[in-house]
Amino acid sequence: MTANIKDNIISILESNKGLFISGEKLANDLNVSRTAIWKAVKSLRNEGYDIYSVSNKGYSLSKETDMLSSKIIKNNMPKYSDKFNFKIYKTVESTNIIARDMAVNGAESGTVVLAEEQTNGYGRNGKSFFSPYGTGIYMSIILNLKKEKKLFNSSFITTAAAMAVSKSIEEVSNENTQIKWVNDVFINEKKVCGILTEGAFSFEDGRLDYAVIGIGVNVNFPKNGFPKELDNIAASINLKNDTINTQSDMRNILIAKILENLYDYYFNDVVFYEEYKKRSFLIGKKVSININDKEHIVRVLDIDETFALIIEFQNGKIDRVISGSVNYKLS
Repeated sequence: MTANIKDNIISILESNKGLFISGEKLANDLNVSRTAIWKAVKSLRNEGYDIYSVSNKGYSLSKETDMLSSKIIKNNMPKYSDKFNFKIYKTVESTNIIARDMAVNGAESGTVVLAEEQTNGYGRNGKSFFSPYGTGIYMSIILNLKKEKKLFNSSFITTAAAMAVSKSIEEVSNENTQIKWVNDVFINEKKVCGILTEGAFSFEDGRLDYAVIGIGVNVNFPKNGFPKELDNIAASINLKNDTINTQSDMRNILIAKILENLYDYYFNDVVFYEEYKKRSFLIGKKVSININDKEHIVRVLDIDETFALIIEFQNGKIDRVISGSVNYKLS
């Protein structure tokens, strides 16, 4: 049994969610045997799809099925559905780890690794990222820089990713989002998204071979809540009922929005600096920032057009910071 049979079956059932499609029709449409259909449905059930079967009626995918689906994602990408290819997993250690391995082996730009759950999701400085089953978006996007004509700029791509997530959340929810420099997305001063960009250099020419953009978004509130250490600092997204019919579709639709916005910013050079700056809640604030493993208390004065942070130290010195970690607001 090939993966294509399962992909085609779930595509048909998703397009007719809640309705019954006979096994005979599926077999005829896909030009396979009824036995192949039965085996594929059994495999899909083992993967977590809630598929009903009724004699003389056929198969039906439950309306409440909450699964990541390349079909639903692509159906919600009218501009760029042909620009992305998806690899979807049930449980992985980390989507970034899988994406890095794929990039090393020549995966094309636009390859997207998705998982329902991560057992060892991580962010900057090795910090863990809470990734429970079926509640968030755990996604890694590959950029094959050997084949890209664009010059890769790490601060640009991470801010582009943050802006894509921020804008997309507002498009599918009633939330107002903010961005904490460089690339954390917040709702009501609680973190809803973390982004980690990783890459590898070629020893031959010193150029970056590939980049992997890891994006983790807390979409649905976890069944058992957030761990205590995250309870006061993490947020999830509230559904915009007039846009999305069911909560189960929200992750797929949000993924589609994020990828389309990211494509515009990165490949189509859509300018987003002003929008990014408007969403920053650090300008004018006194913060603690970690630069080269040293903590400094500074006041944030501005974010320039290269997305560098303009800061003022306590001694009055003004500097431009292109990388660092803002740990907390002091005022």
